[in-house]
Amino acid sequence: MKHIRDDASRLPQWLLWLVGVATVLAAALMILAVVLGIRAGQRQIEIQARQQIGIHLQQAIDLRAEGDLDAALTAYQTVLVLDPGNVAAVEGIESLLRLAQEGSMLGQPAAAAQDPDQAPATTPTTARDPVAQAAQAAPAAAAVATSPLNAPAPTSDPLAAVWQEAQDLYSSGNWERAVDQLLALQARDSSYNEAQVADLLFNAYVNLAAENDQAGRLEEALSFVDKALALRPNTTALRSARTKAAAYLDMLSYYGVDWAEVIALLQELYEEDPAYRDVEERLPLALIAYGDNLMEEGDPCRALDQYAAAIEIDVQPTTFTKRNTAREECNSSGGSSIAIAPRATATTTLAGQRNTPTVSPSTAANAAPTAQDNATPATQGVESDIPAPEAEESVAANPLPVAGEPTGQILYAAGNSDDGRSRIFAQTIGSGGQPRVVVEDGMQPAMRADGKRIVYYNTRSDMAGLSSFDPDSGLVLRFTTFGEDKLPAWNPEGNRVVFASNREGDRRWRIYVAWAEADGEVNTLGFGETADWHPFTDLIVFRGCDETGNGCGLWTMTGSGANRRSLTTTPADSNPVWTPDGRYVVFMSNGRHGNYELYRADTSTSEVLRLTDNPANDGIPAVSPDGNWVAFLSNRNGVWKIWGVPLAGGDAVELINMAGDPGSWLDQQIQWIE
Repeated sequence: MKHIRDDASRLPQWLLWLVGVATVLAAALMILAVVLGIRAGQRQIEIQARQQIGIHLQQAIDLRAEGDLDAALTAYQTVLVLDPGNVAAVEGIESLLRLAQEGSMLGQPAAAAQDPDQAPATTPTTARDPVAQAAQAAPAAAAVATSPLNAPAPTSDPLAAVWQEAQDLYSSGNWERAVDQLLALQARDSSYNEAQVADLLFNAYVNLAAENDQAGRLEEALSFVDKALALRPNTTALRSARTKAAAYLDMLSYYGVDWAEVIALLQELYEEDPAYRDVEERLPLALIAYGDNLMEEGDPCRALDQYAAAIEIDVQPTTFTKRNTAREECNSSGGSSIAIAPRATATTTLAGQRNTPTVSPSTAANAAPTAQDNATPATQGVESDIPAPEAEESVAANPLPVAGEPTGQILYAAGNSDDGRSRIFAQTIGSGGQPRVVVEDGMQPAMRADGKRIVYYNTRSDMAGLSSFDPDSGLVLRFTTFGEDKLPAWNPEGNRVVFASNREGDRRWRIYVAWAEADGEVNTLGFGETADWHPFTDLIVFRGCDETGNGCGLWTMTGSGANRRSLTTTPADSNPVWTPDGRYVVFMSNGRHGNYELYRADTSTSEVLRLTDNPANDGIPAVSPDGNWVAFLSNRNGVWKIWGVPLAGGDAVELINMAGDPGSWLDQQIQWIE
């Protein structure tokens, strides 16, 4: 030990000093690592808390809209537990208290809390069913002073007792017994509170229809809808819902027995509303089943058409295999596949002439789906309330500079029939342009303004959701972890992304904003679809409706979801994109001229110009960097390609032969870059 101390004492002073400094630095680094770890953990906790706050706030808003005030109050209170000073929660509770003071009492079912200026009430548990949603579009029956539940008790004691019991049963949600009492009251005196009794009967029938619908008893649901319509035959929204439900029930009776008839019925429902029930899932399955039957019958050419039509709706590797097998057998047999006929529609040309093509019943029964209307759940059941389309300006009414030759590159995605994978390509416009793979396993590309980052939908099963790709480094970051997140777009600063998703349990489409970082904070802005951010202002254009579920079309709002304003009033308008100067919004729609076409809306006047006029599907627009051209997907001549049309209007030209099949083309997104 003495020798060791002597050796230490003989060490140079500078070496001892260096060892001491190193020890201090090591300790400091350890402390710093601990602090950073704690801060990272705190930040993650804060992000999760903010997400929970956003979810509970949205739940409170939804529950209040459905009339379930008790549940809405509980959701607001949960927000205050997570964030005691949350202004939105405090204001929400205050508004609920005001409703209670005005007569919409907390603790009563939705029927008693219904605003008299809104549609007849439905129970919270059934408000999302197709039949129940239709009732929301029905006109209000009476003002507050004459509301059925606020009507003064009559003086006739026997009838008053029956009337009071009927109201009590109605308020408690006992619809069947309420109906029995109301019918008994009508039988004794048909003039007794005639209007109020009819109102309660109508609402009770609608609620009974919704309950049976939710329980899977569709026939019983339709019988109650018929009784409601007998009281209010002019409730067109409910009648429309009844027509769709009857068609769906008819389809079920043929399911597995007559696939051609099943496909024809599903096709009609799909074209009217692809989000209706499970139509979007059943249609490709029916097409595949019909194709399998045709293969067994030795008709591979017709089977090929069914498989190709199924791929148009839902891309599955097994369907590609079936299609390729059918194609080989069809070619080897010397046959040819039957061209899929376009849906019979009435189109209006720019000159205003009307042309109505016809399709034979046999052809229509086998026709593949060629169009769909991606209606949000908020638009279901309100078809009869759609306002007339905006007046369309002529091409010469507001001329723009003549477009030069289109130049630049197009980012797009296409599938490979051999491996079933989707890839993002960059391809130069023109006949000599060759496709270059940018991202493996991706679709719906959106490049940031500086060209240094691409956000896209990741098609890998273990990476489903939104990811970003750095073209220079090859770095991939995962922005979201929900496979339902779709169609991203950058904000002007390039640090946030807006997208649409039906990730919530109710499967309704909402607009979300996420920070452009791995597992970044995500906030919901409300219901809507297909959003795009203004090129230099905090303004988002999207497809949606007003707070009552009406006035559907294209809307604008800020990046925080505030200042919502209507741009167009046709519910089928979708996939809007801004022009580089922010003056126009280009969009697609199949609700104006019978099939998918492109249109241009002036953001200052809301005037709409039709850009394309072709019986094929024209959609998924992207504006050129110079603002003179609009690129779009189209299956003109039976082949999917990327076309272009001048923003000012004019003839469409072919831009790019795609490197593969776009698959479900309505799920695609393209971008025009320099």
